[in-house]
Amino acid sequence: MKEQTEMRVQFRQQQEKFVYYLIALSVTSIGFSVYKTIGLELKFIQIPLGIAVLSWGLSIFCGLTFLKYLMSTLYSNIEYFNILQGNNEEVGNNPKLIHAASKGVHMAMSSNSKRAGYFFNWQHYLFYLGIISFIIWHLLEMYSLTKVA
Repeated sequence: MKEQTEMRVQFRQQQEKFVYYLIALSVTSIGFSVYKTIGLELKFIQIPLGIAVLSWGLSIFCGLTFLKYLMSTLYSNIEYFNILQGNNEEVGNNPKLIHAASKGVHMAMSSNSKRAGYFFNWQHYLFYLGIISFIIWHLLEMYSLTKVA
């Protein structure tokens, strides 16, 4: 049982690191894109770059929203155990209230967990879409420069 708990903790820590890493990479990618376009005229071939920046921005949003739901779920989990142990001030030791409150908190945790999973998945889908869009933009930019020369 202790090993399972440790594995869950390690899994959660690695998942959080992954989210933070993607957030950092997305912020860096947006900054790099802005840097690469300083002084350039606005052209239609920059649409893929705009899609890339938008994708990375949405990836950041999804990562931060995932973390928000994760924190909410962890807080609910703490309250769930407090309720079950009779340590919640509002519920006390009343068995009927404990049952009702624990059921409600458990449903909230389940809902938060599903939403967190949704944002976790979309964070990396959007990150990869940004990469692909950036590469398309770069190829179009290179092609337009070779046509001129």
